[in-house]
Amino acid sequence: MTAMSTGAGMLAHTVHYALVVGGLLTLAVVLLPHALGRFRAEPVVPRDHHDLRVLALRHAVASGTLTLPRTTVPSPRSRRSPAHEHGGVLPGALRLACLASGAAAAIHAAAGPHHLAEHPLFGLFFTLAALGQLTWAALVTTWCTPRLLVAGIVGNSAILALWLTTRVWGLPGGLMPTPEAVGPWDLACAGWELLVVGTCVHLLGAGRRRPEGTS
Repeated sequence: MTAMSTGAGMLAHTVHYALVVGGLLTLAVVLLPHALGRFRAEPVVPRDHHDLRVLALRHAVASGTLTLPRTTVPSPRSRRSPAHEHGGVLPGALRLACLASGAAAAIHAAAGPHHLAEHPLFGLFFTLAALGQLTWAALVTTWCTPRLLVAGIVGNSAILALWLTTRVWGLPGGLMPTPEAVGPWDLACAGWELLVVGTCVHLLGAGRRRPEGTS
């Protein structure tokens, strides 16, 4: 009985293991094709021109033949300024700014000796103003940059503010205790300087509105 019981037990275990292994194999046969199908790359059928471009791009990436187009970004130094446009002819606004700056410099140079006799600081100011306005006109005709235009606005606005102060309040420190009378040359010089400021503002605005890549 003991031997028969032992043999029956071994047979039962064998059948049990056979059923387990057979069941696992059956599950593998049934489920493995579905599992492999998920990882299998299905061929993509292009539907339009966009799909064709995507497939070509993927192929180029996979084969290592993809080349990216070079994008050239112009540096601020390489951009052509308004002074070099139109075949080297200065734009009208820039010519007007140069003319106005030169005229204001001439008035300052002419009035310099008279003011130098009044006070050395006055003579120094008129000399520096004339040199600055002449230098600015020469530079802006050669290479007109936003910085030069801003310098023209700031410099001439500062001279105008100082001129207005001397005509309304005078100067502190005993330099000009009472306001000085307004003369025709004062008004002419102020008009030229206002013209420089206005044309520089116009040129700056035109440069910002110009599309990228145009010269």
